[in-house]
Amino acid sequence: MSTNSDSRPIFRISTLRNKEVLISESLNHLPLIRVCMIIICILIGIASFLDVIENYTKYRFTLKQTLFHRLVVPVILLLNILFHVSHYAHNIYDPAAYFEPKDLYSKIVIIEMELTFLFNIPLSIVFVIASRKLLSSCTIGQMRSINMLMLMTLYSLMSMVSGGHYIYEPPKNYSFICNLTIAGETLIAFILFVITLFVYWSNLTNTMGHVYSRITTDDFLNSNVQMSTIQQQQLKRKMSDDMTAENEL
Repeated sequence: MSTNSDSRPIFRISTLRNKEVLISESLNHLPLIRVCMIIICILIGIASFLDVIENYTKYRFTLKQTLFHRLVVPVILLLNILFHVSHYAHNIYDPAAYFEPKDLYSKIVIIEMELTFLFNIPLSIVFVIASRKLLSSCTIGQMRSINMLMLMTLYSLMSMVSGGHYIYEPPKNYSFICNLTIAGETLIAFILFVITLFVYWSNLTNTMGHVYSRITTDDFLNSNVQMSTIQQQQLKRKMSDDMTAENEL
């Protein structure tokens, strides 16, 4: 049972768009299924947090020796989890505080807010895969990171969808905690995207430098081989000329 039989959600037209948004659920208590959804969101967040810690520990000895790679990247990943889980869990708990659009709030199969809950599952899976590749791309000698770029860009864009709340209502209409989770997740996701671009560009630059260095080295070696061959030919000619001169004498 998703709501009490004598209670109905209340909607109004949003301030910024001609769309209905939720302003009250009129619930006496939160449905058990919604409580389970919140708990699952938190458990997924904890699992993601532990996965980042585990992979950071795995790569800690091979991470590039810069403050950016060893501190900034993992901290931003952990902050992203914190804001993301806070936003989704609180949004499912109190969708009226977020002026949830009617088409996202309404029950499709089981209960209200199931779309938000279901969207969080693939989003979290993408984050786990992308964060592993990002940390791997921060290690010494790592050069190829196109898969990391694609996955982390996908995750960042999906996470920044949270900022869509501001399409319906201005920030002043939200409570402090709602603004904190909405803006926090959106901003951290954007920072994560910028970090991803920097890591990819840095690795790409190193790759190009490595290739250029190899080409230069190969050219130098080939040049030395050619010079050595020419010198040998010159020496043979000189010896041949000397032998010819001796025979003539």
